[in-house]
Amino acid sequence: MTGPGEGLWIDPGGTARAAWVRGGAAGERGALVLDEARVAMALDVDLDEAELFLGAELARWLPVTLREAQLEGHGIEALFAGLVAAARLAHARGSTRLPLAGPGLEAHLADLGLPGAVATLAARVAAEPDAFAPVVGGPEAWRPLRVEGGFLHHQRMHALERRVASRVVERLAPVGQDEDALRRALADVLASPPTVGGQRLRLSEPQQEAVAAACRGRLTLVSGEPGTGKTSIVVSMLRVLARLGVPLGRIALAAPTGKAADRMRRSIEGSLRRLQTPSFDDLQLMKEGPASRTLHRLLGYSPGARRFRHHDRNPLGEDVVIVDESSMVDVAMIDRLLRAVRPDARLVLLGDAEQLPSVDAGAVFRDLCGVLADTPRVSRLTDSYRMDPKDPAGRHVLLVARAIQRGAPEEVSADVRPREGFGELAHAGVEMLTPGEDLGPFLRAWEAATALPEEALGRVWRLRGGRFASEDGEALGALFDAVERARILCLTRGRRTGVHAINGRFHGWLLERAGLPAAVRFAVGEPVLVTRNDYERQLFNGDQGIVLRVRGDEGRPRRAAVFRRGEGFAAFPVDTLRARLELAYAVTIHKAQGSEHERVAVVLPDEPIPLLTREMLYTGVTRARRSVVIVGRPAMLEEGVRRRVERSSGLADFLEAAP
Repeated sequence: MTGPGEGLWIDPGGTARAAWVRGGAAGERGALVLDEARVAMALDVDLDEAELFLGAELARWLPVTLREAQLEGHGIEALFAGLVAAARLAHARGSTRLPLAGPGLEAHLADLGLPGAVATLAARVAAEPDAFAPVVGGPEAWRPLRVEGGFLHHQRMHALERRVASRVVERLAPVGQDEDALRRALADVLASPPTVGGQRLRLSEPQQEAVAAACRGRLTLVSGEPGTGKTSIVVSMLRVLARLGVPLGRIALAAPTGKAADRMRRSIEGSLRRLQTPSFDDLQLMKEGPASRTLHRLLGYSPGARRFRHHDRNPLGEDVVIVDESSMVDVAMIDRLLRAVRPDARLVLLGDAEQLPSVDAGAVFRDLCGVLADTPRVSRLTDSYRMDPKDPAGRHVLLVARAIQRGAPEEVSADVRPREGFGELAHAGVEMLTPGEDLGPFLRAWEAATALPEEALGRVWRLRGGRFASEDGEALGALFDAVERARILCLTRGRRTGVHAINGRFHGWLLERAGLPAAVRFAVGEPVLVTRNDYERQLFNGDQGIVLRVRGDEGRPRRAAVFRRGEGFAAFPVDTLRARLELAYAVTIHKAQGSEHERVAVVLPDEPIPLLTREMLYTGVTRARRSVVIVGRPAMLEEGVRRRVERSSGLADFLEAAP
């Protein structure tokens, strides 16, 4: 792709990754050029060098006559490697396939600095996939890459999406529920709702329909924006199922992360405790109700063997499986779930189709809700109970969130309230602050406004027999509530507007005030986040805690990371968790999914980046009940509202084509 001496040459005669050599002649058989500029561009868009080498390895398996041919002045072997790199970039950005023509292809080629000749080659691949055998083939070919419907699919993702579509279609038939029994059970539950502050929390009509749909079908999807009561209606589903005679031991509750599973558990327990006149079935639920687990735990994942215990040949024994935060589930995990749930069992997926899709490839929940929208299998909730429309601040958050959701930048700009400085913030509704080049003054002001009480941080907390004293437990609850009231949310981990830089500044200021050396990674009073599951300690990716000074049975105060654990708290020495912790003054919006706070600050990047989309902004804004401060330039806010998450997946097409 470049002339002699202009780039780095790969000789695919050996392993491409290990064969970086300089020199050679352009067009020489077996030589493939990836210049340093293109490698840098790939790294800048989060495409690992190994993905570029994968294209080189696949290109060497093309027929010799094709590899040696030229197209628009470039070797086809090099162009094909570029096309594979574009497909890998699409996958890294969450798509399960690459369009072989049009703006979607052109954008990926431009991001990698690839010439237009790659698009010409893509058209040939689309028209004659078998000409590129044994690397490319049609929909049924067992080859690394498949072409179907004008898209280039990775064989594994193509097979996964087709299998998911097939399993979903099989689940569209109803379970044959006794309608009279269902009406009686639902009426009994509606007659005794939970009570909060003297008010009975009655289910709305859409919520009642969702509960009934979950009992009737083998697949039910419940979609609603944050605060519409998705997790709350799980309690009603459980109460109705118990009255229908479904054994509690044959109901499973799950979520993608440990944090979401724990929040699901706490919500269910809290709702059951608010019942004024619980029935026998309700009392049994309180006593023996199903425990919520991560999907990995539910499916029996073994980290050592890297396998799942449950699958189509060893399915789950449960009759009902309810999964919260399903928009976070990627196509590979939904495939495992569908294979593990018995064909005659009920599967209920709850989520928000408008929220950020999964971190990994696919947009399964969005696609399912879209294709099945006009069927009884999808229930949509629209009334928000988190951002109270009767409260002016909550109503304003809801107003802006819905304008973002509609992709209306002019409305958003008109509705967001601009402020000149931190002192002007009302901390009510959605406000915007443009701090300029230095975030320091804003972060200092935020730190002062959200500081924890010194007496709580200077206190030595007592742990006896693994449990905190009752008076410490109450104080810890108040401390955690204070920490969880406010949070800074970022789009990225890197960049000056990302979590690493912002957490680093807060950390540095704390060390300076406390006179601690820079080597201290986690100081007393700092919020922390678990980054990897720890099944032995029952800590899960996304769990958030606080570093405190704790005195255990050995009598010596030590720094410990303290986490909520059911109705109590658990503490672990910081040194034993160092490899699994990071600071959490600021977290990414992806990590914040499923959380809710009284107020949040959403920090925008300095320039347009792929992550700056309306789904990202919508998810960030809807983490708040009353106050959102958007930190950044108005132009970046408008740019984000205009752009959607562009994920190309084949699942919707496969579902629509199914008989």
